[in-house]
Amino acid sequence: MTGRPSPRRLWWLMVVFVGCYFSLFAFFPDLFLFVGVNHFGVWFLDTYAILATNDAMSVGIDPYAFNPLDPFGRAHVYTHWWLYLRNLGLTRADNFLLGGSFVLAFFLAAIARLRPRTGGELVWYLAIFCSSPILLALNRANNDLLVFALLAPVVPGLLSPRRTLRLSAVLLIALATSLKFYPAVAGLVLIAGDDVREVRERVAVGLVALSLVAVNLAHDFVLFSAIAPKAEGLMTFGAVNLLTGLGLAGWQVAVAALAIAAAVFTGFWRSQVFSGWEITAESRNAWLSFALGAVLLTGCFFTGRNFAYRWVFALWLAPLLWQLPRDSLAPRAVRGLAWAMSVLLILVLWIDPMVSVVLGMSQGRVPAETILRWADRIFLCEQPITWALFAGLLGFLAHFTRQGVRTLLHRR
Repeated sequence: MTGRPSPRRLWWLMVVFVGCYFSLFAFFPDLFLFVGVNHFGVWFLDTYAILATNDAMSVGIDPYAFNPLDPFGRAHVYTHWWLYLRNLGLTRADNFLLGGSFVLAFFLAAIARLRPRTGGELVWYLAIFCSSPILLALNRANNDLLVFALLAPVVPGLLSPRRTLRLSAVLLIALATSLKFYPAVAGLVLIAGDDVREVRERVAVGLVALSLVAVNLAHDFVLFSAIAPKAEGLMTFGAVNLLTGLGLAGWQVAVAALAIAAAVFTGFWRSQVFSGWEITAESRNAWLSFALGAVLLTGCFFTGRNFAYRWVFALWLAPLLWQLPRDSLAPRAVRGLAWAMSVLLILVLWIDPMVSVVLGMSQGRVPAETILRWADRIFLCEQPITWALFAGLLGFLAHFTRQGVRTLLHRR
C-alpha cells in the first residue's frame, strides 16, 4: 500500500472543502471584501433583478426602462423568456428560492464533472473552484450558473452510446441560448464525433434550432444592445479592455478584435503545433469539456466586455489542463502550451481580486484619485496576460475545429 488517497476520497475532500469554503461566506459575508468581491449587503442581486422586472410587468411598468422595484433601478437585460417567471407565481419574495436553486444546480453540475485522482489535481481544481470570479457568481446568483447547469449534460450526451441522448445536446444548447444569447457559440461542439452521417445530421438540426431561437430573440438582442450594463475595470475581461486602452474606439474595437481572433485562429490552423496529437478515448470527455468551455469564454472575450462571473466555465478547462502537461504521448509543444495556459488561467482568475483587496486597504490613506489611477494602470498592464490565455484557447479550438471539419467533409 502506498497510502495514497483513493479518487473517491479525494472527490469527497473536494466537495467538503468547497462546501465549507462557500459556507464561510454565507455565514460571514464581510469575508467577501478579503477576496475582492463587493457583497453590497444583499444576496442574489441578479436573480432579484429578474424577479423585479417580472413584478414590474405585473403592475404595468416597462421592464426595459428604469425599474423602481430594483434597488439599483436595473432594467431587464436578458431575453424575454425570463419574463414568464411571473406566470409561475414567482415574485421578489421568492428570490432566495430562485437564487439558491441556481447556486445548487451549479454546485452539483460542477462537482459531478471534477474528479481529482491525485492530491495535486485536487489542489488545482480548488484553485479554480474557490476563485473570486466564481464566488462573485454565487454571491449574485447570476444566471450564468443556470447556463452552466444546462450545458453540463452536453458532453456526457455527446459521448452517450444512445443516439437520442447524443442529439439532445442540440436542445440543451438551444435552450441555454434562449436564456442568454452567448451560448449559441457552444454549437461548435456539435461537430465532434466520428460518425460522418450523424455529425452532419446533428449540425443541420443545430443550425435549424439556433436559427429559430435567433428569430425569436432578434428583438431582445436589439433592446439588449442599447441597455446592457457596461462592464468596466477590475473583475471584468474582454478584448475591448486592451484595445480601448490603445486608443481604439467604436467600430474600430469590434473590427480589430475579430480580425486579431481570425488571424490567431488561422495561424494555429495552418501551424504544426498540434501535428501528431490525437486525444485518447480516456481523455475524450476532458477534451470535449475543454472545447465547450473554451468556445464559450473565447466567444465572449472577442465580442465585448464581460463581468468576471463568466469565468465559471473555466471549470470545464481544468481537467484537460491538468492532464495534458503530464501526458507523455502528447507532443512537447502541446504539453508546453497547456502548461503555460494553466499558469495564465490562475493569474487571470486571481490578479484582479488581489489587486482589489490591496487597493481597498489603501482607502483612507491614499487619495481616491490616486487609487483609481493605480487600478487603471494595473488593469491595463495585466491585459497581455489575458490575451495570451485566449490566444492559447484559440489554438486548441482551431485544432478541434479542423478535426470536426474533416469529419464533416469525410476526410478522416
